[in-house]
Amino acid sequence: MAVTTSNKYGKIFVSDQAVALCALHAAEECYGVVALVAKSVWDKMVSFFKGRHDTRGVSVLTEDNRIYISLNVILKKGVREETVIDSLRSVVTYSVERFTGMLVKSVTVHVVGTR
Repeated sequence: MAVTTSNKYGKIFVSDQAVALCALHAAEECYGVVALVAKSVWDKMVSFFKGRHDTRGVSVLTEDNRIYISLNVILKKGVREETVIDSLRSVVTYSVERFTGMLVKSVTVHVVGTR
């Protein structure tokens, strides 16, 4: 699916993969995030065969022009997990909303591990 909006320039479509890339780049810039990873081996294989190597650890669902984002992250050892998660949600929400012009309904963060 894709999010759709209309403005004075016409109708604009933003693909889920573009939203995932925006979320990925925003998440990688957050302090305390070491990496974004696929949740399972199956997810790695599916992304490999679909050719989506660059959206690892990010899944996007768009429904009624609302964006739902799920992130699988590895955090840095010794950081406050809740603080990093709150920061991550804020940064990703802001970046995606600014990029798409649409509302992000939720950002779910799954901590896979620490390093």
